[in-house]
Amino acid sequence: MSNLTPQYGDLVKFKEAISHLKSKIQIPTSHWDDLLGQIHARAFTISGATKTELLNDLYKDVLNAIVSGETLPEFRKRFDSTVSKHGWSYNGKRGWRTQVIYQNNKNTARAAGRWNQQARIKSRRPYLLYLTAGDTRVRPNHAKWNYILLPIEHNFWNSHYPPNGWGCRCKVVSLSDADIKRMELTVTQDSALSNYNKPFIEVNKKTGEELERLPGIDLGWNYNPGKAWIGADKSTGQMIASLEQEIREQIIPQFNAAIYKAEPIFRSHVSKVAAKQALNKKLDDGSVIILGHMHSNTVLKVASKSALGSTLVVIDETVLAQAISILGYEQAIRLMTIVQQQGQTAFNKSVVQLVVDFVQVTIQIQSDINRVVAVKRV
Repeated sequence: MSNLTPQYGDLVKFKEAISHLKSKIQIPTSHWDDLLGQIHARAFTISGATKTELLNDLYKDVLNAIVSGETLPEFRKRFDSTVSKHGWSYNGKRGWRTQVIYQNNKNTARAAGRWNQQARIKSRRPYLLYLTAGDTRVRPNHAKWNYILLPIEHNFWNSHYPPNGWGCRCKVVSLSDADIKRMELTVTQDSALSNYNKPFIEVNKKTGEELERLPGIDLGWNYNPGKAWIGADKSTGQMIASLEQEIREQIIPQFNAAIYKAEPIFRSHVSKVAAKQALNKKLDDGSVIILGHMHSNTVLKVASKSALGSTLVVIDETVLAQAISILGYEQAIRLMTIVQQQGQTAFNKSVVQLVVDFVQVTIQIQSDINRVVAVKRV
């Protein structure tokens, strides 16, 4: 099995990892736990970097390390220059702080990129094998997960896809049926995973808040960096809804710009639904398609009258099909920008009616996500 021994310490440069980091939104935070879990899949944040200009320069430093394949000593020189430029007084010693920033951003970017690659070739290599670094520094819990072998669709990878904490060096490799047979491996039984998925409560010493953790996974790391990148918009919408209006005004356009980069994907969804309509095929009501976050002024109007759990707006295939029939193909594609714009807004109980360019979109406000339930011309 030596051919699967992970090579830790090498900065593997590939386009998926670079794309993941480039698409992150910069959010200043005071403490490391201000943002936890899946929101990190969308956000670039460094504890204590509360000034926009400082965070932007630190982001450029990290991005350059990923793109150029910089070593840690090279990154530290760039970091020192940025700190000197802004007069930043950060917590912790230089060696520790630079390693945390460098290693964690590098590892999560690589993990997200690796997941995207593995998902793309899952028809040929449908299994994932968990691997530790195999030395004395491996955490006891992580050592228990070494050589867990499961299909890529298994729920285990939603929470245990590495890195699973600060400085975690574990990784996952994809295998084919032929690989498994050659290596004489067997798929891990669900019964062997039960103890790894039993959460326990940890109290945040700073706030007194009770937070749920999984054994062996650091607080805020129980998510799949690559998979969360696709689904983290839900967590993002919940986070944005809890912010002050002044901050929402600044960051909603940034998150919407990141979502709009997927407009070609949304266009393909519209084409697929239109094709299903033409062929009288069954529409999928179970999945939703992300349209974007409501404009900050729409959010303010709703939040002033009712509790708002999220700013994110989605649409399912049934309503999208109705929109195509009513608006036509090209106008249906514009639903992304319509939902994200400021328009004439009416809010009654749990329903927002947004009118933009003679198109009225009715949005049902829900606790965790908001859904388009009707579209018409006005």
